Amino acid sequence: MSSQQRKSYSDLKVTTEKGYSKSIQDLLNNTVLGTPGKLRYKHTETEKNIEKLSNLSFIQIRKRERVLGTAGFIERNITLNDTFVKALYVRYLSVYNPFKNLGNSKTNIKPDKKPNALRSSIEEIFNRELEKPFKSVNQTGIYYAYVEADNLLSFNLCKSFGFNPIRIINTFLFSRFFPKEKKEISVVKKERHSAFRESLNHFYRDHNFVFSDSLDDYGSCFELKKNEEAIAGIRAIPVHWKIIELPGLKGFLMLKILPRIPLFKKLFNPEELRFLAFDSLWYKEGNSDKISDLMEHACALLDYNLGMVWQDEESFTAKEILSNNNLGFLHKLNGKVSAHLMTREINMSKENYSALKNKPAFVSAIDMI
Repeated sequence: MSSQQRKSYSDLKVTTEKGYSKSIQDLLNNTVLGTPGKLRYKHTETEKNIEKLSNLSFIQIRKRERVLGTAGFIERNITLNDTFVKALYVRYLSVYNPFKNLGNSKTNIKPDKKPNALRSSIEEIFNRELEKPFKSVNQTGIYYAYVEADNLLSFNLCKSFGFNPIRIINTFLFSRFFPKEKKEISVVKKERHSAFRESLNHFYRDHNFVFSDSLDDYGSCFELKKNEEAIAGIRAIPVHWKIIELPGLKGFLMLKILPRIPLFKKLFNPEELRFLAFDSLWYKEGNSDKISDLMEHACALLDYNLGMVWQDEESFTAKEILSNNNLGFLHKLNGKVSAHLMTREINMSKENYSALKNKPAFVSAIDMI
């Protein structure tokens, strides 16, 4: 970088905000998530959601009043084999892209090289800031993020920050036109969350990325009992989105045609997509067919018709969800949607990083909504 360029970028200002603030709320209210040219959506209850994230922090890079880069991250402890490791989950990562609108240009003018240097400068700052929480105390840990398989822009951005894909995560839709409550299923009271958490941790003992400290803060837990013994459980979190884009023939059907049919609109209303985000799913051996019962009961009790659940593609749970349960009409229409789990390790040994990559990952719904 030339001395003139250094002078031009010397006024970049790095700020870190912790917790909930109006500037962060404004940022998230205007954030469109998803993959350009694929599914894109906005959260419609941002304020209610981020008020619960007391450990949310945001790094912002500004030049004068303009935000050139932003990254939000949430600190948590996740499992790695039989121990815990510090992890920072990254969301809302974006960096100024000087070539964003060049595809619409009708001219053949070559872009100035300065924006390239500016972007490199921003990425250098971010890389330095991302390492600080670990290297300042010589601590081992990882950053991780989820990126949809078709979102090459976000995938390449994460790669530029040293993130690498280690697992494939699949999203499955669950739907019922007329969900029914099941008498053997009930809401887990807060005083029984410790027993629910114990069953959950035992079920995912062969997974990494497990954490369960959010059970008290989000949604409702349900358990199915047989002869007074809990044999399966799940958590359901109400979520509301607004669909911005869903291209192609399937998108045309789901956005323009099917919502005009009253019965289908119960499942999928793009202006107000209401669904339950399911996670913390567990069951005792031989009871994988109870998954759909748990989801249907939650939908009936909470007045929803649609749900989503996330599982590592190579986990036994993902296979049993598909083989032993009827997930409904929207799953048949939409199929699975895949995403990369991407990580960047800090001070981690090759052995531990290999162990992290080679076991299925537990997926929390609060990381996906």
